[in-house]
Amino acid sequence: MELRAYSDADHGSDPTYRKSVTGFCIFLGDSLISWNSKKQSIVSQSSTEAEYHAITSTTKEIVWLRWLLADMGISFSHSTPMYCDNQSSIQIAHDSVFHERTKHIEIDCHLTRHHLKHGTIALPFVPSSLQITDFFTKTHSISRFRFLVGKLSMFVAAAL
Repeated sequence: MELRAYSDADHGSDPTYRKSVTGFCIFLGDSLISWNSKKQSIVSQSSTEAEYHAITSTTKEIVWLRWLLADMGISFSHSTPMYCDNQSSIQIAHDSVFHERTKHIEIDCHLTRHHLKHGTIALPFVPSSLQITDFFTKTHSISRFRFLVGKLSMFVAAAL
């Protein structure tokens, strides 16, 4: 059994308040077991900040799921891959030196780096075209919608 996650954000997508939308989905094997789509509580200053808040939310969910599964007798000896399509966010997570431009996400950096360093999570890059979590954060054409529904192992009604 493998636990894997996808994390994404749509920067400034709220037309009124310019808040970003965070989304994640987590699979156990081929089964989608957890997902979320939520407007972020603050206005992010950049797409990197919005993505990093999404990574932190996903990290919290992974930690909770690993704890829950361990309580049920399912433990993992390897990191849970969390696929992200923002290379700047991945770089910030791996960089142990805080830069002035990342000071506003410092608390999130500590949490994510802690779990990255201790092997709870890994942050592989995934191209945006293969980012499954786009389903939860953006609007799509019919063909893109069907592609994402297929990747989520969901079924589309014949009317679509």
